[in-house]
Amino acid sequence: MCYNKRIVIFKGLQSWFVRLLVLILLALNLLACAQPTPFALESASWRLSLKENGQIRELWIRRADRWDPVVFREDTYAGISWYGVWDQKNRVIALSRKTGSTFAGKSEGLSFTLTYQLVDKNLVIHAGVKNERTTIFKPEKLGVIMGISHYMVNYPQWNAVYFPTLLRSEQTHFWGYFMNPNGQVIGLASPDPIASWSLNYNFGYGSKEIFFWGHRVYTTNLDLLNSLPLPDRHPQHLVQLHPGEEKNWTLFLTDIEKLDDIQPVLSSLSRAPLFRIPETTIEEGRSANIEIFSTDPVASLEIKGPEGRREILTLPPHDKGVYHLDVHPKGGYGPFRVIASTASGKRTEAVISVRKPWSWYMQRAREGAHTYTQKASWNCENWYGFHSMFLAQKYFPVKSMNDKANERFNLVYGLMYDDKKREPTRNADRIQNTASIIGILTDKYEAQGDVKDLERAADLADWIIRNSQTADGAYRRGKTHYTSVIYPAKSIMELLIAEKKLASKGNIWEKRYERHLGSVRKAIGQLMNGPGAVDTEGEMTYEDGMISCSALQIAEFGLLEESDENRKKYISMAKQYLMGHRCLTQLVVPDSRQRGGTLRFWEAQYDVLMAHNMITSPHGWSSWRTYATYYLYLLTGEESWLVETMNALGSAMQIIDHKTGALRWAFVVDPHVRTSQISENFPGTDPDKFNANQFKAEEGNHRPVTVGEQYVPMIADWFYANSSDNDVHEHFKCLEEVALAAAYVVERPDGTLKGYNCTVSRSDDRVVRIKPLEGIVNRVHVNLRQVSDLVVHWKRGETRYRNVDKKQWLGKDPYRL
Repeated sequence: MCYNKRIVIFKGLQSWFVRLLVLILLALNLLACAQPTPFALESASWRLSLKENGQIRELWIRRADRWDPVVFREDTYAGISWYGVWDQKNRVIALSRKTGSTFAGKSEGLSFTLTYQLVDKNLVIHAGVKNERTTIFKPEKLGVIMGISHYMVNYPQWNAVYFPTLLRSEQTHFWGYFMNPNGQVIGLASPDPIASWSLNYNFGYGSKEIFFWGHRVYTTNLDLLNSLPLPDRHPQHLVQLHPGEEKNWTLFLTDIEKLDDIQPVLSSLSRAPLFRIPETTIEEGRSANIEIFSTDPVASLEIKGPEGRREILTLPPHDKGVYHLDVHPKGGYGPFRVIASTASGKRTEAVISVRKPWSWYMQRAREGAHTYTQKASWNCENWYGFHSMFLAQKYFPVKSMNDKANERFNLVYGLMYDDKKREPTRNADRIQNTASIIGILTDKYEAQGDVKDLERAADLADWIIRNSQTADGAYRRGKTHYTSVIYPAKSIMELLIAEKKLASKGNIWEKRYERHLGSVRKAIGQLMNGPGAVDTEGEMTYEDGMISCSALQIAEFGLLEESDENRKKYISMAKQYLMGHRCLTQLVVPDSRQRGGTLRFWEAQYDVLMAHNMITSPHGWSSWRTYATYYLYLLTGEESWLVETMNALGSAMQIIDHKTGALRWAFVVDPHVRTSQISENFPGTDPDKFNANQFKAEEGNHRPVTVGEQYVPMIADWFYANSSDNDVHEHFKCLEEVALAAAYVVERPDGTLKGYNCTVSRSDDRVVRIKPLEGIVNRVHVNLRQVSDLVVHWKRGETRYRNVDKKQWLGKDPYRL
């Protein structure tokens, strides 16, 4: 009886519960129906959903048999959104759906529209603005926040995050692309002139006392109107709207399979000619091969020299939408502007540089190292110019300059190191400081021959190993991975090469050599775990130097490796690092001032005390990638790595003014950055004393500055507190290792010979003759496809080499241990 009663009660409860559940579900359904339904568009190539305010909720690209997401921001940088800066205020304009995929809104006497379309393989955005005021509207900026997230946080998240690798305004159109470490590319183009562009850099990490601009980027802005000044190549008239004036722009986003497709695809979308220039810096008397992609015939092609000389070039036939020609710049050294124009009025620019002899740059760098004070301070960038001082002395001995270099080095070294204990007395945890001193002491030894310098370097290497190398092989600062902060393993490898020459069985140099080689082998072994196994100082991100320094150290160790099987492993891993790193490298830009530069953007605050982030490319640390491509060329013989090496090195050398010889800090890529810069030295600082004042760009007196697509001067000649602008000397350290005293000969598949820093020809008797361009060249690397006899015209006289094949060094082999 009780049992049956329980069943009846349970049935009653069950019925009540079911009714309540149904009511809850109905309420949730009604609530869901009350929410705005996302508007969706889909084609064979794109799938997107839109919010009611016109921003993109989700975006997907069809690739092969899958849909790949493009991450959009959900914060104040969400897009696509109209935004502006005027009356010293930032504004984001609220839109609402007008009809279908069109959105509209009004703000302060301006009306705005956004419309989305899927056309062929492209996502098309139409943006319009009208001035309904009775007065001229002249903002600082007015444009659209793209909203594509560039925010790289950690591994493996960053592999799918697109970086703004290239953004380029031309007078009549716009083009560029976003790329991620996975190698996926989204092209961006507009057939309409766009005044400028800007990036939304993150701000804020560090202590309450010292704030740093961060190491990440939120998203990109296309600044459709922008105040002046702007680079000459940009449209100069897009600064205002008259009463009643309306302007409209069309933007294309498109999936691009590989880098070589960028110019032909974006030329078609922008309806403008675009340049592809394989070699952007050339030797005097050489020609530059260029391609111009253009759906419309090019009506004129002009070249403007650095001294003002102008020449109209003859165009070859228009072959399937592309022109192929060789350009012979005439009229001196420096940057030559090449301008292509169509009859319809489209105009595109490129820059090719004619370089001076490599030796000229090395000597100017030494002069710059003396002018811009090498000083004892918190980080090695303050004294990096010692590399240029001692490396120049190896080839161009000048006693007076060498005496000055020794005097300055002894002062700086004495302020930071205990020479009896052979250990740092300041900032010991910054192991890259001591690693850099090891490299400088090795350079000093090679320039002057005093073995005491090499002994100091060897003892300091032992100190690093004892105090920072952990069981897995990595060099660490506390728990932070530091093998790839600058390059401690490379600095020890430079020492190894010098030690090997002094080593004989059982002597102290052999023991040092074996100890240091073992340490480096362990460090490289740890890097072989891949990009997810490395770290960096400051704020974690997919950091330029973290990746390039890993690649260069692995590849250099591959050159020291005897086993072919192991070499293949090092080659494979170095390539893996560099292939991902392409999204941070200027491999497409047709501009010899930038080609090969890496996209660093947080250095201005440290180096020249400018109070804002900006892309500096090339920056001194861009040359880290140049070492890596150089080593990979020597390992593989693939000429594309050599071309990248020479392009990057050529761009880096333009840091020195070709007219005055003045050393400059870096090239700023952003077209328009309003900021401030320190204008006087901090009171009480002394260049002859250790100065621990660090990174306080917000202190002291400042002056307002606007910079854009230009070189920035050094400050170390008058600013004696901590500044890092002497990191520019990495370019010249790289120059000495790669090209100063070296020439290269490549035999291409068709049998033609190409020489770098030399002339090369094959005589009637099939002998290959090589003549270096400078007398200081002491080695030639040949990369041949057939066995040949070679004659090298060294400064000391001719030398004949018989039956040379494959790739090898003639003369000095700098990497044979």
